[in-house]
Amino acid sequence: MKSEIVYNILAKHLDAYRGANIIIRSTTPHEIVKSLSEADFERVRFIQLLSAPADASDLEGWGAGIPIDIVLKDPAAEFVVLYNYTNLLDTHPVRISIPVLPGVSKAAKLAVSLNFAVKLIFAQPDDFLFEELTQVLDLYLHHIDARRPVEIFHTLFLSFYQGWSTSLWEIAEEDPLQVRYISDDGEKTISPRFVGFSLGDDPDHFVEAYVSELISEKRECHDCEFFNRCGGYFKWPDKSYDCVRVKNLFATLKSAADELKQDLAGYRATEVIQQP
Repeated sequence: MKSEIVYNILAKHLDAYRGANIIIRSTTPHEIVKSLSEADFERVRFIQLLSAPADASDLEGWGAGIPIDIVLKDPAAEFVVLYNYTNLLDTHPVRISIPVLPGVSKAAKLAVSLNFAVKLIFAQPDDFLFEELTQVLDLYLHHIDARRPVEIFHTLFLSFYQGWSTSLWEIAEEDPLQVRYISDDGEKTISPRFVGFSLGDDPDHFVEAYVSELISEKRECHDCEFFNRCGGYFKWPDKSYDCVRVKNLFATLKSAADELKQDLAGYRATEVIQQP
């Protein structure tokens, strides 16, 4: 059964999508509060702040339980503003979405320490940015402060540990069968990184077609051991992008999951031996 599409829309476009499942976005908390009525709450999957305002108090006593996603634009400059949002945790689940740009590790570390969930927004990172991503992955895997999910790492780790396949397109909220991003000018696409690109005649199956194209061209995806989880996500928009550092991250997650399984198996065996 096909799941119902969720539309990521600007607050000013709400009237055109009443009755649909929505993610509603704006640069200001006040506009979101003003645009939504209690009758709309049931259909709101989360609200998305496209800026890091100094004051988000309008949201503190409003719409209790509605998840809030705060999107940083410049993590190196904006991470200090995260202290201003801790009161939101009293009434809302809060996630900080951080683009993989300089400063991503610093912003992720602070967000985790403040008990926010984190989502990393990827494009096609260069080697310098992978140095920071390695620090974020280490934070997720080894620091007890990481009590909330850090995506994409969290779901990938669970998939390795529990032995099920997942889709990076789904984790990143870019699966066209589940979500559509409505651009500022009304264009229906997959996510901000697809704005301005054509999805062809069958947008529902764009990812499936793109994956088939990558495989048929015998690109790097063809024999990648992590393809069943990545699905060519990092090959957009440049198919020639070298995924060697991406595969290192996946390998680290798989190794950590295998190590945990071995440790737990050893612990259980010890318990059995010690039983009278």
